Amino acid sequence: MGWDGLPSNGARYSIAIISDEQSTFPEIGRFLAQTFRTILATNEEQIEALVSAPQLHAIVLDLDSIGDGANDGVEVLKELRQLREDIVLVAITRSTDRGVPLKASQAGADEFFLIPVNLQDLQVVLSRAIEKRSLQLEGRRLREQVESKSAFCGMIGCSAPMQRVYQAIQAVADSNATVLVRGESGTGKELVAQAIVQSGDRKDKPFICLNCSAIPESLMESELFGYEKGALTGAETARAGLIEMAHAGTLFLDEITTLDQNLQTKLLRVLQEHATQRLGGRSVKKIDFRLVAATNDDL
Repeated sequence: MGWDGLPSNGARYSIAIISDEQSTFPEIGRFLAQTFRTILATNEEQIEALVSAPQLHAIVLDLDSIGDGANDGVEVLKELRQLREDIVLVAITRSTDRGVPLKASQAGADEFFLIPVNLQDLQVVLSRAIEKRSLQLEGRRLREQVESKSAFCGMIGCSAPMQRVYQAIQAVADSNATVLVRGESGTGKELVAQAIVQSGDRKDKPFICLNCSAIPESLMESELFGYEKGALTGAETARAGLIEMAHAGTLFLDEITTLDQNLQTKLLRVLQEHATQRLGGRSVKKIDFRLVAATNDDL
């Protein structure tokens, strides 16, 4: 069984008819073949093959041909819809049970017909439903494409300048080089820093943030480098600095230009030697971290 050898007549869409009424349904198949490529499936193996066919656009399902009747057919209809959200499902039945149309609709049927089916109406309904579904799928594809371009690691924007920002982030993400992010206050410099981390090899490692302008100058050195017990007034226990805490990960220093010049010099030495020493400490610790800094100043 397959689509090969079927009359296409320039048809764009493929229709499967699922029924065990082989004597009746060739008529439907021949009529629909004027517009669609059609094929009849009469057993479970053929149905499974059809459902997995990517070129299938619609299924006409005879509910009466499944199990003990229309209700069993509705269950199969529900399974078909779960397997293929993209195709049009048309249910047909001889059942006069008023609950069947509602059940079929709830199971995922796009259209419902009572047998005998007006073939002209079926042809028109199928054409319109398939065109509508195609437009919906194309709209969803375009929407997802726009969303994928307009959102990146928590940032939103699809303009050309934002695309350049995304490209710049991706260009430096896998590097260990120090990065300086410059921009006015409120433009999302920390978001950029987070995006650099999320896009790189250190995404699952520590991400330590410090706003340099929020810490008094007298406390900044101990915040960055930590201290040993007794090194400072009230230092009853040793404490690791932020640089040490960022080991294997990333240290983000916002408003870095507010750092004292002396501290900037010490930070430069840490970057050069990849080692740090706590205040009051004698030992030097090797630290593997990446620095991302930000400022709103024009350096």
